[in-house]
Amino acid sequence: MRLFYLLLAISIGWSSSSVAETLTLWNGHSLEHLQPELDRFAKQSGHQVVQQHFRADQFRDKVMSSVLLPDLYFIPSDQISNKQEYHLGVWPEAIAAQFGLREDGRLEDSWYGIPINMGNQLVLYYRKDQVKPALTLESIPDKQLAWPRDQAFWFMTFLTANGGWPLNNGQFSLNTPQMVAALTQYQQTMDRFPASHCELMCNEQAFIKGEVTYLMDGDWAYQMLHDVLGDKLGVALLPTLGGKPMIPLSSSYVLAMRADISAAKQKAAVELVHFLLSDASQRSLYERSKLFPAVDRVVEQLAGNMSEDMKTLHRQLQLSKPMPNDRKMLIVWLVMGKTLKLFLAGEYDAAEAAQNMQSLAEEEGSHQ
Repeated sequence: MRLFYLLLAISIGWSSSSVAETLTLWNGHSLEHLQPELDRFAKQSGHQVVQQHFRADQFRDKVMSSVLLPDLYFIPSDQISNKQEYHLGVWPEAIAAQFGLREDGRLEDSWYGIPINMGNQLVLYYRKDQVKPALTLESIPDKQLAWPRDQAFWFMTFLTANGGWPLNNGQFSLNTPQMVAALTQYQQTMDRFPASHCELMCNEQAFIKGEVTYLMDGDWAYQMLHDVLGDKLGVALLPTLGGKPMIPLSSSYVLAMRADISAAKQKAAVELVHFLLSDASQRSLYERSKLFPAVDRVVEQLAGNMSEDMKTLHRQLQLSKPMPNDRKMLIVWLVMGKTLKLFLAGEYDAAEAAQNMQSLAEEEGSHQ
């Protein structure tokens, strides 16, 4: 009888371990953001998730240069347009319906990514100990605003303020009067806020040191800035430009799955998605990172206890435009970034820069 129970215990132990999966995940945000939830998921389900971090702007290059790809990706939603390069599989549509998710993870009528957190929008930070929030860009004193001036993501707010948009009915729409006006205003704005030859962190450090009193930056920077500046940090909506609102783009961080993983791993991945979209996980992720929940009912539950800063960040998210997942948007970022650098270096005037963006985009698009 003792032998029977011993064999039964061994059999149960073997059975339990055989259904537990180890999932590999490449994280384009931060390991600290997800790790506590992954630890809780492991205790609850037995499935282990092993993370590795890569910067979002270097993610595609890492995928393209790698022989062995992960089971899962945690990436900005616009990156699902790389579905071929990332070998993405499709999630059950019922998940999005069950949790009422924004369609950031949808591409070509299929869900290649499941939104976990919302955000990725620009806001205006200001030094509350020195200045008031600025309602208009024109009201900010000379030399007192910083942003990474050669980055297309920031330039896009100048384009939206002029009524422009890079795609129209699935076609590139870059050589337009709105683009020329945006480039012209961009140069004029830079004349008031002289360009620096540094990346984003340099601008953030200038703001922290008080060398500038306003900073255009993303919601992703809030926690770091607040940790350093405390009550000195102010958060405001982006100002108007020429009387028109500067509308930022937004996206979500999605969980994406490689198509050719085993059926057992797919089942474990679906369990993970349901876990991360649970009310408890959504609240925990928000409290830790201040990225907004993808599940609306959790946002509503949190709304009453949000700080004024978080209410402003959420209001800016509501006023933003979702970033297109269209593969053409990858080309837009590429050609806009290249042309913007040449324009700022004086290689083109505004009209020539708009023409160059359009021709480069059409040329790149013809190769796909």
